[in-house]
Amino acid sequence: MRKDVFVLAAALLLVSCGTDIETASVNKAVTTTAATTTGVTSSVTQTTTAAESSAAVPEEKEQEPVLKYNNEIEVFSKATLSEIVTETNAKLLEPDMLIDTSEIGEKKITAKVSLDGRETETELTVNIVDKTPPVLLTGDYITVAQGSAYDLSGFGAYADNCDPYPTLSVNGSVDTSSPGTYSVDITLSDSSGNSDTRTVTVEVAGQVSSFIQPDNGTMTFADYRARYGENVGIDVSAWQGSIDFQSVASEGCRFAMVRAGRCTGGLYVDDYFLTNVDNANEAGIDCGVYFYSSDNDPDEVREHARWVVNSLNGRKLSMPIAFDWEDFGNFRSYAMSLHDLNDLYKAFREEVEAAGYDAMLYGSKNFLNSAWDTDGENVWLAHYVDQTDYSGQYSLWQTGIGRISGIDADVDLNVRF
Repeated sequence: MRKDVFVLAAALLLVSCGTDIETASVNKAVTTTAATTTGVTSSVTQTTTAAESSAAVPEEKEQEPVLKYNNEIEVFSKATLSEIVTETNAKLLEPDMLIDTSEIGEKKITAKVSLDGRETETELTVNIVDKTPPVLLTGDYITVAQGSAYDLSGFGAYADNCDPYPTLSVNGSVDTSSPGTYSVDITLSDSSGNSDTRTVTVEVAGQVSSFIQPDNGTMTFADYRARYGENVGIDVSAWQGSIDFQSVASEGCRFAMVRAGRCTGGLYVDDYFLTNVDNANEAGIDCGVYFYSSDNDPDEVREHARWVVNSLNGRKLSMPIAFDWEDFGNFRSYAMSLHDLNDLYKAFREEVEAAGYDAMLYGSKNFLNSAWDTDGENVWLAHYVDQTDYSGQYSLWQTGIGRISGIDADVDLNVRF
């Protein structure tokens, strides 16, 4: 009897222990897992009770990249992604990415960014616009010849950054029968609706010369060296005739830029091109060449650049091959924009550099400021003054004219930097 009671008591105790075990298993720690980013998953472990696990654990929402930016960009400008983005909560992965500004209109830009350790892309919409008015290439002073048929509406020295056909209107009159000066208002307009009105001075002169008269007069080469130092030289063409480069070298001339030829209604080789190159090199004078162009077609420019290179026939040059385009007084007749003009030099430079030579852009101070894009270019500045105030970068400066032994004519003088 006591044995049975003992067995029954043991059974009841076993049942009671089973209930405690099941309850404990319900109250044990549970584990939940949350995904963090697309393609990257991390686990987060937390301890809770049965009562707490009955509520769903909210997933943390990923922060989205936000970019505030300027949505208008000037056509043909060299804008980068970091320059147009004004504020962002993310890191730009390609901050120096250039924006394609070659065409006016709406454009989509894909910006790669990093936020909270994950990389993603966001799309920006920008408008490429033209807000630049045409420019008067001559500045605010125009000279016309006495007795000429005055018609400023046919004046050709103006241009636009992207419109090959800007327009010009004139308010005012000029009497060309006798010398004098007049003030007239000129308005330049382009196809984008930009315009610029300015008052210009028109001088009626008895004689108009296309030659630039230097402000600093004619100097001997000895005086030139004394003023500008030892790194001075000349540029020459058939105008100087036959040159004794040994005598030129004895004067302390360190370099010479030699004209290869010109394209003015046809291709003309300078009579002394290769002779000057060879004789300058033999005299120990550093030598480069330049080509005078009146092209308005990049393909023609490339052809002429290749002609210069092929004519050199493997000759070594210690100085660049320069591109010289100067016919700005008749610019409108070329049916080009300023962007088209700069594309000519780029075509020339690419051909020259592909042949293993250095390239250079020649221009006066006025046209370097008003017509050429000189950013990053190797520039030969023409400014006939004692001390230039040109603020751009240049490695060669044509300062004026002078005389040197070995040349029986005036010659352009230059300083090298």
